[in-house]
Order: sequence, then structure tokens, then C-alpha cells
Amino acid sequence: MSLRDQIQQDGADVFLNSDEFAEEITYATETDSKVIKAIVVRYELAPAEENINRSLKKQAEIFIANDADDGVIEISKKDDRITLKDTQGVDREARINDVLNSDDGMWHLLVGW
Repeated sequence: MSLRDQIQQDGADVFLNSDEFAEEITYATETDSKVIKAIVVRYELAPAEENINRSLKKQAEIFIANDADDGVIEISKKDDRITLKDTQGVDREARINDVLNSDDGMWHLLVGW
């Protein structure tokens, strides 16, 4: 087994395990949506970039599989949306603000709503 295969396997079996770290989110593209497992790190209210002193924005970091079946293989910051629960348990539709990192196993995204 190569390191690339091991990274993908560890991401699916360890980090995206619902009994340990992961929860379900809905990932929607322009043409499709699917429920996938993700690690969600929620932030407190933060100033929005464009109106730094006027509005507050909620953000979260999301880790999802870089896989066609269990995650996504392409990210579109313009068109893709993620539905997740906020800190109060309310479903929120979030936009992808930034792709913080990616490798053969996982995407690391910053989302906001």
C-alpha cells in the first residue's frame, strides 16, 4: 500500500468516522447535492471582511474527503454550497470562502454564512 492510499484510507476510517469526529453535511453543486461526512470546526462571530466594522459573520472550517464517492473531487468557491448545523443546531447554508488546503485524502475549507 502506498502512502497516497494510506492517507485516503486513514481519512475515511479515522477522521471521517461518525462515531469519532465526523457529522453529516449536505454538499451541493450547481447540478447535484449529496450528504457526506465532514469534520466541522465552528467559530464564534467574526467581522466580515468587506465591512469590518459593520457586520458580523459566522464561519466554520470543514474537512471533507477528496473522493468521488465519499466526498468531492472538485471545489467551486463560486457555485458550491454546504448545509450544516450552526452552534444552536439550526441548519445553515454556507458559502465556501476559501480552500485552505488539500491533499490526496482531504479538503480543508473555510465556509461562512
